Parts: sequence; structure tokens; C-alpha cells
Amino acid sequence: MWRARPGSLRQRIGLGVAGALVLALGGLFVSLDAMVDGEIYRRFDDSLSSRANAIAAYLGARVDRAQPIERWMPEFREEGHRDFFQAWDAQGRVVARSASAQSADLDRPAGLGPDGFLHYDLPLPDGHRGRAVARRYALGADDPRRHLLLVVAEEREQIDALEQRLHLLTGGTVTLALALAILLAWRGTSLGLRPLDQLADRIAAVRLTDPGAAIADDSLPSELQPLARRFDEVIGTLLRNLARERRFAQDLAHELRTPVAELRAITETSLVVQDPAQQRRSLEELARLGGEMEQTVEALLSLARHEAGLVQPEVEPVELAATLATACRRLEALRERRGIACAMALPAEHWVNADASMSARLVAILLGNAFEYAPEGSAVRVTLQPRPGALWIENEAPELADADLEHLGTRFFRGGRAATGIGGVPHAGLGLALAHALAQAQGLRLEFSLASGWLRATVSGWKALENGAA
Repeated sequence: MWRARPGSLRQRIGLGVAGALVLALGGLFVSLDAMVDGEIYRRFDDSLSSRANAIAAYLGARVDRAQPIERWMPEFREEGHRDFFQAWDAQGRVVARSASAQSADLDRPAGLGPDGFLHYDLPLPDGHRGRAVARRYALGADDPRRHLLLVVAEEREQIDALEQRLHLLTGGTVTLALALAILLAWRGTSLGLRPLDQLADRIAAVRLTDPGAAIADDSLPSELQPLARRFDEVIGTLLRNLARERRFAQDLAHELRTPVAELRAITETSLVVQDPAQQRRSLEELARLGGEMEQTVEALLSLARHEAGLVQPEVEPVELAATLATACRRLEALRERRGIACAMALPAEHWVNADASMSARLVAILLGNAFEYAPEGSAVRVTLQPRPGALWIENEAPELADADLEHLGTRFFRGGRAATGIGGVPHAGLGLALAHALAQAQGLRLEFSLASGWLRATVSGWKALENGAA
């Protein structure tokens, strides 16, 4: 299907406004012209009818030594040549005729209207255009003429000339008004669309490498504010995605550079070593490096998915106390190997609306971080407060300073030392960053505080079920 090219918005608006003005003012001109013409000819016809009534009254009167009607109505005199009348009786005989007709007959209409009279145009005896009224008047019962058919005519050329002048005056005025209106409308359209031009210039100036200031500000009209805000949101999301991908690539390259170099060195060394024990140690070292690389890649991918919002929480009833107990049991091997005691102050049960898998992983990360970084032989305190909906996980952190709190949750931050995780694989420093992403995805707040050598991780914002149980 063929479609017209959209063209310029300014031209489309200008043409639309111009078309509307042409229709409006053109309609006004036609209506005004019709009203003026109608009023002029109505008054002209009323004048003819009034004089016809006067003439008929004169012709029907019985007056001795009556003077000619031209004496009382000089417009019908011979030298007038502008006004005429003629009357016929019921037998069609001419009863009277104005001297201005000079014995010439006026055009007699074939019939009259339903009201007994008729207005019509006719040629006058002197050759000019005229307009006439024909009317039948009843006479007295004893009058042998029975009735009179009277035609009164007047030259209409002056009326036509006046009408033409009014046409020109009205048409010129409307044309001038239309031209001025179109000019002002075009100017107003240009001024009205100037903010849109400014918005287009701002958008054209945006560079992904340096987006600069936001597009939306108070200088834009309210109609363009939603568009500008949405554009800023789209550009912001795009830039965040680009930054996230760039950071993921940089982090992956940074974290895998050293293990890959070690992997290559161990492999090259193993190729020239003949001792089976040495080869076995090399394979064990390769396995350790592979586990470290796998943990790093998995943590980075999971963190990228959560930060990008690709994993949406599926809210369901979750028994948080049982989730904490299960996470503690799964980390029992690590806890026993490091001699960490776990003091848990939990209610019998506490149901919340949350994502079960995200909540379980968040709790596991925080507990695992506490078990790994707490000094050997110390204790970890876990407290769940149903009333405010907060979870506290506390562990001793003698190597952690207040200045380190702002770095907790950032990527690859390992605190005062590189803790050894489950299976002897060194920490990648991504756990707390992933915990922050998991909490944010569920609308929770994860905060850290340090007091008297104890680090407290606080997770708040849990939404308890209304009835308190599943």
C-alpha cells in the first residue's frame, strides 16, 4: 500500500492551519456575501411592493379631475427612465402606464406566486436591466375592471454596481485577513515548534562516549517533558548496559589473566617433568586454578545478570527462619573446619513474601562470608527480628577498619586478607557484591556497620505475611 512521505512537521501543521483558515474565512465570506445580497434585494423588493400598493390604491380610487400619478411620483415621468409601472384589468386591457415607458409594454409574468405577487427580473423599455414586482389587486364589486394586475419596475444596475463593490470590498478584506492569518499562523507554528527543534538539537548532540547533561530540564514545555525524560531513561539504561558489559569484560580479563598465566606455566612445566609425583601435584594445581576460574566466571555472570535486571524475583511465601537454619547446616563443614560457633536467635517460624532462591543465596553468601572471615575459634551471631523485619549476621573482624566499610560490596574487595573458601579455593571478592545485587532485586536493604571489632550485616525490608503464617 502506497503511503505519502511524512515530510516536515512544520509544513504539515502550517498547511493544516492554512487549510482551516481558508475554509473558515471562505465560509465566512460566502455567508456574509449571501446575507448582504439578500438584505439589499429584500429592501429593494420591499420598496417596489410599497410603491405598488400606493399605485394600486390610486388606480382603484374614484376621484374627479384626478391628476396624473407622475405628478405625485416624479420617478415615473418620461424623462426619468428609471422607474416604470403598468396595470392591466381582468380582460388584459392596459389600464395605466407610466410616462417613462413611452407606450412600451413591460414584461407581464405568466403567473403569480401562491401569495398573489411575484418579484422577478426583466429588461426595461430603455434597454437597462430592471427588477419588478407583479401583484393582483381586487377592486370593488361594482368596478367593471374586476381586478388589477400591476407591475412596478425599477432599474437595478445601480444596485448591481453596489453589490459588485461590496463583493470586492468584502473579498479584499477577507483575502487580506486570510493572508495575515496564514502569516501569523506560520510564524506562531515556527515559534511553537522551536522547543521541539531545541530538543532535536540536544538529541543530535548526544554522544555515547560523553552523553553530557540530561535532555529533560525546566526549559522544555510540559508536553515534551515526558518524551525527554523517557529519552534520558533509555540513554541511561543503554549507557549502564554498555558500562556493565565493559566492566564485565575488564573484570573477567583482570581476574583470569593471572590464573591463565599460571595455568600455562604449570602445563609447560608438566610437559618436561617425568616424575609422577610432580605431575600429580601439577594436576592438583591445575584443578585448583580451574576451580578458582570457574568460581570467578560464575560469580561475574550471576552478578551481571542481577545488575542488568535479567533475573526477576518470583515472590512467594518463604519461611525465613528455616532458610537460615538450612544455610547454616550446608556450611557446617566450613564452620567446623575453622572452629566457628554459630549462635542463632531465631523465632519458631517467620513467613515473608520473597523470592525463595534469591533469599537462600543471599543468606548463604552472608553466612559464608562471616564463617570465612571470622577468626578461627570465634563465634558468629545470627539474629532474626520479626517485628521490624530485619536480619543481623555478626562476626568478629579485627582486621577490618572503619574505612573499609564503604568498600564492602564492591567487586574484588577481600578485606584484610584473602580468605580461603570452600574446597580451598581463594575468594574472588565478588560475594558481597552479588549479595547487594540479590538484595536490591528483591527491594531489600543490605547495610554494614562496625562496632567494637564486630562487623554486622543488616538485611531489612522483609515483608511479612499478613496472617503471620503460610
